[in-house]
Amino acid sequence: MYNFTPMKRASVKRILLVKGGNGNSVGPILEQHGYGVAWVRTVKNAQSLLEKQFTALVIIDAPSVYGSMEKLCLLIKNTFKLPIILIGSDEIGPESNSEDILAAAGIADACLQHPLQLQRLLSRVKKLMPEGQGPELICGDIAFYPANAMVRRKSQEHYLNPKLTKLLTLFMQHTGELITRKRLMNQIWDTDFMGDTRTLDVHIRWLREVIEEDPTHPVYLRTVRGQGYRFENPSVRQKDLAQ
Repeated sequence: MYNFTPMKRASVKRILLVKGGNGNSVGPILEQHGYGVAWVRTVKNAQSLLEKQFTALVIIDAPSVYGSMEKLCLLIKNTFKLPIILIGSDEIGPESNSEDILAAAGIADACLQHPLQLQRLLSRVKKLMPEGQGPELICGDIAFYPANAMVRRKSQEHYLNPKLTKLLTLFMQHTGELITRKRLMNQIWDTDFMGDTRTLDVHIRWLREVIEEDPTHPVYLRTVRGQGYRFENPSVRQKDLAQ
């Protein structure tokens, strides 16, 4: 296997759910719609996770969380510059006695109330999610997120270095097309020199180690001998062969 340092196995959580108690009904629903969710129960744990993991959006279930909602929202906005969805109770409003939650509601980008309407939540998440955080390129069991250089195959997630990100983007944007070695050298390495393409060979091997079940017998990134490579959807290819 490769030992190229910039490529590391990681779990990218795009939504931070801050929710106390034992229930986690919102998390699985978000995951079913393609979002990665990290769940913490306290303000302190939320701050700790924000400092360690990539996060694109924060959802706070205010009534269930112990700690200052206003301080948490200010931290999220001032330090991490992230959008916030605050879920409150019917008491969030002009008549509320909870000044802290009212202050947090003034900071949040969107406020919802219990009982929660899931379609409204999903609509707010979609609207506030930074562009590029959803699955942009999908083929078979591979989902690729060029915006944060992350590729997911089944349950495994990896960060890619810049060259591998460009390679996979080019291949997945042109699924089924032959892409010559000359074109790859020109577009990825900005050179027409073909005297030594070992760098390309190494990067193709690294990419296969991430996206293929068996890199020595690739089903996605296939070699076209003497010409270049073709990125294919194995399920489509199997269907064509069966016809």
